[in-house]
Amino acid sequence: MNYTLKLPLVMAALMLSACSSYNDRQTAHNDTQKYLVINGGTIITMQDGMLSKNPKHIYGKDYSVLVKNNKIEAIGKTTEVVNSIPQGSQIDYFNLNGQTLLPGFIEPHAHLQITVAGAQFADLMPCLPDKYQSIYEKGYGVLFKENEIDGKTKPCLLYLEDALNALADQGNQSNVAPWYIGNGLDPSRMQFNTDTDLTENAEFLAYPAKYIEQVKPLKTNPVFILDQSGHLAYVNQQAFKTAGICGTKFDITPQQFENKTGMQPSKEQVDFITQNQGKQILCGGTKVEMVESQNLAKFQFGFPDGDWQIAEYEEGNNDYWVFSGLLNEESAFYPLLNTLIDKIKTPSEQESDMLHVLNIASQQGVTTFTEGGGSSYEMIKSYQNMAMSPDMPTRLRTLYTWDGNLCSPDTDMNKNCHQKVPFDNAQYKGLFSAEGIKLWSDGSTQGCSASLSESYSDTGLCETAKNGHANYTKDQMVKNLSKFAKDNWYIHIHANGNQAIQNSIETFNTLAVKHNNYKQLPSVLIHSTVNGTSDSPVHIPDLIEQNRNGNVPNLSSSHLIGHVAYWGDSFKNELGDKRAKHINPTHTEWEKGIPLSLHSDMSITPLYPLWFMEQAITRRTWKYPHLNGNGIPLNKSESLSRYQALMAVTINPAMQHNIADKVGSIEVGKLADFVVLAENPMDANAVKNTDIHNIQVSCTFLNGKKVKWYKADNKDEVLNTPNCTFETNVGAKYIANLN
Repeated sequence: MNYTLKLPLVMAALMLSACSSYNDRQTAHNDTQKYLVINGGTIITMQDGMLSKNPKHIYGKDYSVLVKNNKIEAIGKTTEVVNSIPQGSQIDYFNLNGQTLLPGFIEPHAHLQITVAGAQFADLMPCLPDKYQSIYEKGYGVLFKENEIDGKTKPCLLYLEDALNALADQGNQSNVAPWYIGNGLDPSRMQFNTDTDLTENAEFLAYPAKYIEQVKPLKTNPVFILDQSGHLAYVNQQAFKTAGICGTKFDITPQQFENKTGMQPSKEQVDFITQNQGKQILCGGTKVEMVESQNLAKFQFGFPDGDWQIAEYEEGNNDYWVFSGLLNEESAFYPLLNTLIDKIKTPSEQESDMLHVLNIASQQGVTTFTEGGGSSYEMIKSYQNMAMSPDMPTRLRTLYTWDGNLCSPDTDMNKNCHQKVPFDNAQYKGLFSAEGIKLWSDGSTQGCSASLSESYSDTGLCETAKNGHANYTKDQMVKNLSKFAKDNWYIHIHANGNQAIQNSIETFNTLAVKHNNYKQLPSVLIHSTVNGTSDSPVHIPDLIEQNRNGNVPNLSSSHLIGHVAYWGDSFKNELGDKRAKHINPTHTEWEKGIPLSLHSDMSITPLYPLWFMEQAITRRTWKYPHLNGNGIPLNKSESLSRYQALMAVTINPAMQHNIADKVGSIEVGKLADFVVLAENPMDANAVKNTDIHNIQVSCTFLNGKKVKWYKADNKDEVLNTPNCTFETNVGAKYIANLN
């Protein structure tokens, strides 16, 4: 929807001793006689195929990687590698000293601007398991405000009641007054208080405004709270009034609706628009009147893929109903937030903080970060500006949203539209690129809005959600995406519920049949969480396999593995045991040859690839609020091996973003993007499965240059990397004598 052109301005507000300078980086591209030799440890290249039982291409201390300028020139025995360097060349040397060299980690799906901008507001996110929380607080956690509960400062929260009180204490900031804005509330994990259980949160979801208004001063001031899923929001009655919703005259035309949403209205929709001209959108009335106001609002404000829920104001109060305060999907948020656009930081004002988040991500081993969907012109321009910075610590690959303002062949390029930016673009040199499209087909599993063929459990948190929420039908998705398939964009579709996943697979199949060229491009199911019904809980991998053997050979999945770690137990409540234990069926997919990846969906979960690896191997989950220890397994039969988990954060996400010929493995001709780990993640004798998250990242390389890191709590202070020191201009004989 074209609301995304403005919405990210608000939603995003919620929602090496060699350190290269920018000039150094340019020189490296042009100096044909500059070499770097790396050896002295373990080299894991990630060249193997998915089903290899005995991983090859894992080399020991007698092997070297040779980098020429920004690319990998050779991998082989040290003597042979050193002898291949032309005499008189400038040679730098990096001794791993027993550490492990890997291709840099690739984050295939996250949201940078929303993460940074959300830190402006009250942090209502629930705690992570203890073993992760302590690490998080020293990294990304420094970005967020701490809360004070009962006189004690707390970096995270466990209960909804505490979160609402924390919002009341700090939420009304001068720049957004009179609004109280909070970020990250999660009723799917946070009990209301110590005396309730998770199922009782169903009452909160049915009527969040009622609970919000029980806390002073949240009753008399407008409130907006973003759910941690990003697919739900919670508001009070005052929010509708302050936004000017109540009493709005319905005067949208079919053409205006199409301009707003990018969707041509059907005949039935045109009739509805025509027949209801002049009516008022009410914020209170009979149930019949409020159902009508629900529909009027969807057209007037342009959110056909979203909803404003309604609730009975008080039981037995003469059939008087109001908007409940539960908003489904981002498009439904914008009408309430439009008054804030001029009060929050713009993307250009967030560039420094966004660079810092990428720097923290680099400290977790990330060398390529993928923005999982954004079409704000201002946001994209900021990303491009960042790519030109001498301190750009990662690559930034971006998916545009399908309904964004993309340039067409006849578009005036001076207009504020988005162009395809190839990875090899001369201006950005691979540090910014955009060649993919994103569409959201449903909502959030934990937010009770995934599109399911079998309804949510009728005795759990999502008891009233039934089959969840579908943003589009299969035919609508085909229509929305067809022009991109025709024009050689690769496509990712967000699909959590099994019905949404099936519709998305059918969409990919139709696109491939209509546009034969599209078959060779990646088709990726983002999240792919619920994979069947209670009777057949792993049906989806069969469908993926069938389509990979048919019209969609590059169909694959990317999983938010944090769904297992942080929501696994909650999903038992929402879905029942059978479906919950088979979420993210990674082992089943791997056995079927499906090249899956693992992602954070940041800020939904923190970006730590080694955590993803551990979580995919152990499948441990925690029952909130009990977060100590190592959790309990959620169906270990769906675990990945260590090597498979490494592929899921390196070469597989590179394939899914159509850049596997550039990055993702250590191979001759590819770019020299590396991560150095203090310990070998393949060595089970040295590192237990439950301790993989503690492996230290020593440094990263981008284009053959060590990335300069800054302290998480002080973005102006350089962070030392003592385990990654270089010797410069050493000469080939020096290296040969050492080895």
